Parts: sequence; structure tokens; C-alpha cells
Amino acid sequence: MPVHRSRVSPEWAAEVVIAHAAGSVLHLGGESDHLAAELVARGLAVTRVAFEAPPDGSAPDHEWATVHSDPVSLQLEQRFDLVWLSLPSSPHDSSFDTRSVVHAAVQHVVPGGHVVMELPLSEAAPADAVALGGLCAEFDLTELSAVGDGQLTCYRRTERFTVHDLVFEARGSIGRVSPQELQRRLLGDHPPLVLDTRTHTDRLRFGVIDGAVHAPRTVLEWHLDPANGYRHPAICSFDQPLVVVCNGGYSSSLAAANLVRVGFTDVSDLIGGVHAWGSAGLPMSTPDHSHLDL
Repeated sequence: MPVHRSRVSPEWAAEVVIAHAAGSVLHLGGESDHLAAELVARGLAVTRVAFEAPPDGSAPDHEWATVHSDPVSLQLEQRFDLVWLSLPSSPHDSSFDTRSVVHAAVQHVVPGGHVVMELPLSEAAPADAVALGGLCAEFDLTELSAVGDGQLTCYRRTERFTVHDLVFEARGSIGRVSPQELQRRLLGDHPPLVLDTRTHTDRLRFGVIDGAVHAPRTVLEWHLDPANGYRHPAICSFDQPLVVVCNGGYSSSLAAANLVRVGFTDVSDLIGGVHAWGSAGLPMSTPDHSHLDL
């Protein structure tokens, strides 16, 4: 991954954060812990996310929480007053998916909160800032201020109830399991029923978790609620443990929350979806059925 070279000092960055009345801060990316250390020293609650795992596979012992994740699979339980995003490469660099990183930032900021984008020190910074500004506009972020040829730009998230709020609300009523935890449960004495809500095409392209039942998102509630008269034969009880999966762990959260609303008591979804399962190196199978086979 390209090196992030910055001319923004941790002290100045902390002043920017404080100026926007942030009590909780998520710092995404960047190679240095200096900003997190400065913010903690000023009494702020900080979570730092590194997009590359440490060489020894362990997280350092700091006064702030450290998470190692790829941007696509980053789905924290908490949201923050301000998200500081240190981009490690140009928005045009094909080696880094800037859209996924901006999405990771926006989904973790509270309504009306702020997102600060820090571009790396580069001769292309002005052009990169223009491209990044266009991308942020697509995420309904309003630009408030920019300094240093756009190297540091502050945006405000809308107060409107958005799809991110919908997902966050849904996750408050369900359980969530990591790929590793789901694998452990599937190998245990009382494995949950995995409900794969993806399209048949995606199941064929990317594979399936062994034993998962295909219950597409469009018909999931109809296949599970006995009041409909078309209950899937694998559903035997409202207390049966269920884990809902999708491609990325977003629509599965909404679907799982609906199952809780209609009476199921032990419903979780897979954090990061099948993408995270595959990235963790866990086994995938070829689908042996579709919901049309019922």
C-alpha cells in the first residue's frame, strides 16, 4: 500500500477535531499512531483502524482501541462524532478502493457529525482533492472547509435519516457474528441454521457456506413465518438459532431485524457477509440447491 506522507501535525489535527466538538473519534488509515495519541492526551475517546494487520499479527497495547480490518468488512458496533480519514493513496490509484474507504467513514459517523479527509502530501493533491470532493458529494456529504490545496477537507454528514441509520437501528435488535465465530458455532453441538439471502447468481459465482439454506432476500420473511403457509421445511421453531448472510453484511442486518419483528428470538447476521468469510480463508462450497428446488 502506498505510504501516506502528511504535513498535518498531530497537534493541529487535534485542534481541528476539537473545533468540531467531537467527543468520540474514529481514525481510519494512516501509518502513524501520533494523531490517536494526541487526541487521547486531550481527553477524547479514540478508536483507530489500520487497514493492514501488524507483522506479528497482534495489536499494540495503547490507550485507544485498535482494529485491523479491510475497508469493505469494517462494521463497528459504535458510531462517532467525527471520523478522520487518512487516505494512503490518490483517489485514482487502482491499488486502493477509495470509494469503499469513504463508505466505511460515512457509515460510522452520527447524523450531523463530521468527516475529515486527509490526502497524502503529493504534487497531485489539488487534482486529487477535486476528485475526492466529487466522490464525497455522492455520499451526501457537505463540504465545510478546505486547507492546503485541499489536503485537509472537512465535511458534514446530513441529519436526515439515511440508509446507514436504518442499518445501525436494525443491528440494535439482532446479534452479529464474525466469520470465525460462525465457523466455531457450525462445528459445535448445536449449530445455527445459516440463511443465505443472496441471488442464485451470486451463490454460483462466489460459492456458499456449507449447509446454508437458500432463502433469497425477496422471499425470506415468506419462507420463515408460518402465518404465510409456505414455511421452509428447515424452520422448526421461533427459538431456533438463525444466522442470516448476504454478500457484505448490510442487507442481512435489515433482513435479520425483520425476522426478530415477526417473532424469532435467536437471530444474528454475519459481519462482513460472504466477502469476509472468504477473506478469512474459510471453506466455500458449490451450491447444491436454490430456493426454487423446494
